[in-house]
Amino acid sequence: MGWTDLDDFLRRAEARLDAPRGESRLPEGGDMSFQPEDRLGEIRPAAVLIGILPRPSGPNVLLTKRPATMPTHAGQVAFPGGKVEPDDADDVAAALREAHEEVGIDPKRTQLVGRGSAYLTGTAFRIMPVIGILPPDFQPVPDPTEVDEAFETPLGFLMDPTNHMAKATVWRGKERHYYEMPHNGYRIWGVTAGIIRMLYERLYGAEAT
Repeated sequence: MGWTDLDDFLRRAEARLDAPRGESRLPEGGDMSFQPEDRLGEIRPAAVLIGILPRPSGPNVLLTKRPATMPTHAGQVAFPGGKVEPDDADDVAAALREAHEEVGIDPKRTQLVGRGSAYLTGTAFRIMPVIGILPPDFQPVPDPTEVDEAFETPLGFLMDPTNHMAKATVWRGKERHYYEMPHNGYRIWGVTAGIIRMLYERLYGAEAT
């Protein structure tokens, strides 16, 4: 689809996502083929910020590339985010804090839109995606200990299902299915692509029409 309308995206998000604060009502998703004994430890809460930048050429999404030294998902493309810490008021506060630490996002200048479905990973994280609009003049300032680089990908590209490539691999002796969305030399795949796919299905999939 040739969609680039941010206003339409926001209307759908307001109608079909959970509110930024309050009870989580959407069903969780993720790689549900993992059984409890397959997951790498006790489930830990985490949150990411899907930061949308209203650029003159159209809305973009801020993504990062994780350093190869990270203990989990090393070298992968990711949204700014991380574990929910005891001092965080909720998962939204965690997403904003992590985004500030990783790339310099100002929580006070972030317009919260809503929360998507929590994504359960094989590495035992329950990740809450928080959607927010960043200031038009925002420029990331990556923390080199947590982010190799920050880059932007068009929201229209990510919300186009023809760009969602279904793949499979064998991990820990079992076949696992995932999505991949290569763009401009970056391999957007795994958990990040899964979160994007779930957001697309919630806003634009057959059940949302």
